[in-house]
Amino acid sequence: MMTIISLNDVQEIIKTEKAYPERRLRGVLEELSTSCSRFVTLANKDQNLSGRTKLDKERLKSCMRELESMAQQAKTIRSQVKRNTVRDKLKLVFNFLHRLRFLADEPQHSIPDVFIWMISNNKRIAYARIPSKDILYSIVDEEMGKDCGKVKAVFLRLPGKKGFGPAGWTVQAKLEMYLWLGLNKQRKDFLSGLPSGFEENKATKETGIQAVPPISLVYNMKQVFQLRAHMYQARSLFAADSSGLSDPFARVFFSTHSQVTEVLSETLCPTWDQLLVFDNVELYGEAGELRDDPPIIVIELYDQDTVGKAEFIGRTFAKPLTKMVDEHYGPPRFPPQLEYYQIFRGNCAAGDLLAAFELLQIGPAGRAALPPIDGPTDSDRGPILPVPLGIRPVLSRYRIEVLFWGLRDLKRINLAQVDRPRVDIECAGKGVQSALIQNYKKNPNFSTLVKWFEVDLPENELLHPPLNIRVVDCRAFGRYTLVGSHAVTSLRKFIYSPPDKTANNWAHTASHSRPQSHPISHPSGDIVVNMDPESNIKKMDTVVKIDAVSRYDEKEKEKKKKKKKKGEEVDEEEPDESMLDWWSKYFASIETMMEVGGTLSSFYPLCFIYSVYNKELESEFGSFEDWLHTFNLYRGKAGDDIDHNVVDDDRIVGRFKVRIYNDLTQTWELNSALNCKCYSYGTATDLHPADINGKADPYIVIRLGKSEIRDKENYISKQLNPVFGKSFDIEATFPMESMLTVAVYDWDLVGTDDLIGETKIDLENRYYSKHRATCGFASNYSVHGYNVWRDPQKPTQILAKLCKEGKLDGPHYGPGGKVKVANRIFLGPTEIEDESGLKKQTEEHLALTVLRHWEEIPRVGCKLIPEHVETRPLLNPDKPGIEQGRIEMWVDMFPMDVPAPGPAIDISPRKPKRYELRVIIWNTDEVILEDDDYFTGEKSSDIFVRGWLKGQQEDKQDTDVHYHSLTGEGNFNWRFVFPFDYLMAEEKIVISKKESMFSWDETEYKIPARLTLQVWDADHFSADDFLGAIELDLNKFPRGAKTAKQCSLNMVLKEHELPTISIFRQKRVKGWWPFVARDENDEFELTGKVEAELHLLTAEEAEKNPVGLGRNEPEPLEKPNRPDTSLMWFMNPLKSIRYFIWHNYRWLILKALALLLLLLLVGLFLYSIPGYLVKKLLGV
Repeated sequence: MMTIISLNDVQEIIKTEKAYPERRLRGVLEELSTSCSRFVTLANKDQNLSGRTKLDKERLKSCMRELESMAQQAKTIRSQVKRNTVRDKLKLVFNFLHRLRFLADEPQHSIPDVFIWMISNNKRIAYARIPSKDILYSIVDEEMGKDCGKVKAVFLRLPGKKGFGPAGWTVQAKLEMYLWLGLNKQRKDFLSGLPSGFEENKATKETGIQAVPPISLVYNMKQVFQLRAHMYQARSLFAADSSGLSDPFARVFFSTHSQVTEVLSETLCPTWDQLLVFDNVELYGEAGELRDDPPIIVIELYDQDTVGKAEFIGRTFAKPLTKMVDEHYGPPRFPPQLEYYQIFRGNCAAGDLLAAFELLQIGPAGRAALPPIDGPTDSDRGPILPVPLGIRPVLSRYRIEVLFWGLRDLKRINLAQVDRPRVDIECAGKGVQSALIQNYKKNPNFSTLVKWFEVDLPENELLHPPLNIRVVDCRAFGRYTLVGSHAVTSLRKFIYSPPDKTANNWAHTASHSRPQSHPISHPSGDIVVNMDPESNIKKMDTVVKIDAVSRYDEKEKEKKKKKKKKGEEVDEEEPDESMLDWWSKYFASIETMMEVGGTLSSFYPLCFIYSVYNKELESEFGSFEDWLHTFNLYRGKAGDDIDHNVVDDDRIVGRFKVRIYNDLTQTWELNSALNCKCYSYGTATDLHPADINGKADPYIVIRLGKSEIRDKENYISKQLNPVFGKSFDIEATFPMESMLTVAVYDWDLVGTDDLIGETKIDLENRYYSKHRATCGFASNYSVHGYNVWRDPQKPTQILAKLCKEGKLDGPHYGPGGKVKVANRIFLGPTEIEDESGLKKQTEEHLALTVLRHWEEIPRVGCKLIPEHVETRPLLNPDKPGIEQGRIEMWVDMFPMDVPAPGPAIDISPRKPKRYELRVIIWNTDEVILEDDDYFTGEKSSDIFVRGWLKGQQEDKQDTDVHYHSLTGEGNFNWRFVFPFDYLMAEEKIVISKKESMFSWDETEYKIPARLTLQVWDADHFSADDFLGAIELDLNKFPRGAKTAKQCSLNMVLKEHELPTISIFRQKRVKGWWPFVARDENDEFELTGKVEAELHLLTAEEAEKNPVGLGRNEPEPLEKPNRPDTSLMWFMNPLKSIRYFIWHNYRWLILKALALLLLLLLVGLFLYSIPGYLVKKLLGV
């Protein structure tokens, strides 16, 4: 499975700035995913559960679930690993490693751990704890503890609370121990791992015992060695002094020997260049075993203090390269190469040590047979041996050229302000000093810019020593006070590499030529880039135009064509360009970003689309350090509990701006004062709650130098996702005012306002960057409307200036909509439409096409900043490293010595529009029957319909009751009226209300526009019974069925497959919709149908045509024609009885009447037949 070595390889590649660290990380993730899947497969095949407890079985299930999830996550992360995200993804992979270690650890250890105590005068002074699982013996190698049957170096630490913190990091004692823990039946193997060459001194054997541990071991085989520790240098050490530096020295422990290097003062990157020789080191065991597994070397680094004991900086371990007597001292193993060893201070990294260690066996000939130590003793450093030439790096002469720009934001030192600072730069013993800044307050830039010095550096770039930057303040009486320092650990990115003139600059550049039907003649060797929107229609599936035709229009046309084919009505409003504004561009950009998978493509030239970066602009464009590099200056002792990857803001005392380069052919602008006008725009998301109610009342604060703008009056009440929609105009003077701070505060009625978070932007770096971060380029050029060109300079002027600065041939504008820059020809539109609708010829579109593809220009090309919105994290100094929210914003900068820009863009939040939704409930059908009749036992329901808009439950409205419905049919003719405020762009209803009676302000909520209709069964003496509901998204709901029979449950279950409509475009719609409810199995069932009519009007239209609620005036609705059964029995008892008896028992009554009539006839017959017979017999 994944090993620590693989992740350390990735870390080393990143640290040494080698190429393609993302490839190595992808390989590690692929290995992790495969191994996890293999474990799950093997675990599923293993059906042998004998001897396993319930805990074992449940733990196995848990491990399988975790590894299966981990395999899937590893696959997902592998597809997301890119060059600019490799550091973030590496942290996630380390989380996988921690999870694997946690899963590998047994939840319940049945064997206690082993404790080793060092006792002095019956007092326990140090101890070591060894996990029993590490020394547990097994006949299966994979199941054996990693330290079982091995000689292990054990370091003792202080017991109790003394063992925590810096005091407990120092080693109290080192023991070399052989540990073995196994079953009694396996005790014959307990000495199998000891080095060979010993004799046992056994105790008297007792009966019945086959193997007894010996009292002692006597090694007759003794080897004598000489250890050579080549201590070359260290880098990025822990700052142990209050000055932000250290006075480091190294102490090397090997066996029973110890030596120290010299102390180097005030540095975090010491270069000792010292050889430490340990003579006559006696080691016991066979020579072969010592060669393969020599004892470890412990290197501890300390800070030398004038008063008191030396302070611990960190520790690292190494194994020497061993040479036996019979081996030749030569390639490929010898001499050893310098390697980097990571130094740890507790659990945190504290720097790197560059050293090499070799262990040489001393034979019968003595030390004379050992390889000689090259080079005499350094006379300047006393009896100190330098690292030999074979191990010392091969040096070459380098020239380091420095452009000193200026110092920024220097803090007070010893309660005094910094007034006359100077910068000292040193590398490998050589250095240069900057000019003295005479008055830091008036001008923090240097008067003399370019200086250089020559230095000998290793040919291997990985072994380059760091570049040390120190800033001192020149004070009275010739005193120099250290302000701060910085160590540049890697010089790789500053090394000059001459361009390859033989390479073809266009070999890997994509080009798109016109179709053969439209040939264009151009000189041979020119590359044609076609930006004409009509050229490749047949070849491309989707045509994206650069002119003023939006993607929205194209999509809507396609939708309407599809609807016409299906025979559906198309009754939608055409978008009016006069209604579009900046927010139209914003929401269209967000939609486009989601469609293309998270980031906008640079080849998305849509007229109202701009780039939306979900991170800082600096992370996308290399912190804008293409012109100036900014280094933080540190002072003070570093904290022990701070991650080495997190910047300690408390130690930062300022910033130093410099350019380190190797080419003096460029011309430098004079770094004098420069006045700029800045516009800042912003909106915030996911703010951290600042009030006890879990909300915040945020407002914006802008700070630049001594200027501050507090928008406290326009705070937004109880919002964690406020839309500020504010533009701030502020003037800046470079270099005195260059750091723009955008802060978000929480407004409080009582007390001071709380800082939620802030973000800082270096305007100076942006202004001087070659990416031209002053004002982003729009996707197309327009002279009017919502997409008007913002920059005071037109695209043709900007292009001409860039070509002049880059010494390029061009631009040359030609007929047929083409422009040539260098040896590349760009094609594009040449017409522009003015406010009156007239089309004119222009070259601005062509120039803008070149600017948007400037990175394809050879030698000087780079990506220029497009029109954009960047997302910056908000951080709070009191909560370092924890994001307090994000702010979406952008900054425009315009020099004061150029023509003034136009007015600031209006990004005020859109005001919601007032609408009125009228819902008429006509009928219901097939509503389920809930009640049983008291007299007949028949099923019936007393139906009424309830409706409301989401978020307005307190304003719900009910129809009247249709009593005693026996078939589920209900007749209402009842009107609901719902007024609401609506944001068309966000498709949200806006509700403003106070959360409680104690609230100071109303809180604004944005809720999806959803209409809820419910059907209920009314009860007089108990709670009403809920029967079913339907929720309609007013922006996208299925069209209603024309008849009740066509209305089915599929209108809810297959809503996404059915054609949908929007009430905001359709305005009026009528149809049947189903009521649904969940059954006992949590599945939807049909509980009724409702015939409703929805009519949407604006507030103005509603005021002109008012209507009444229910069936009231104005425009009353007809009273429904309900059957007699719908009446209440106690209001019309005769009608109710007539219905109950006649309606239900009419056939029985008729039969009874017929039978009664028959019986009456039979009775009359029997009654009259005797008299009739007597009359007949007597002849009367």
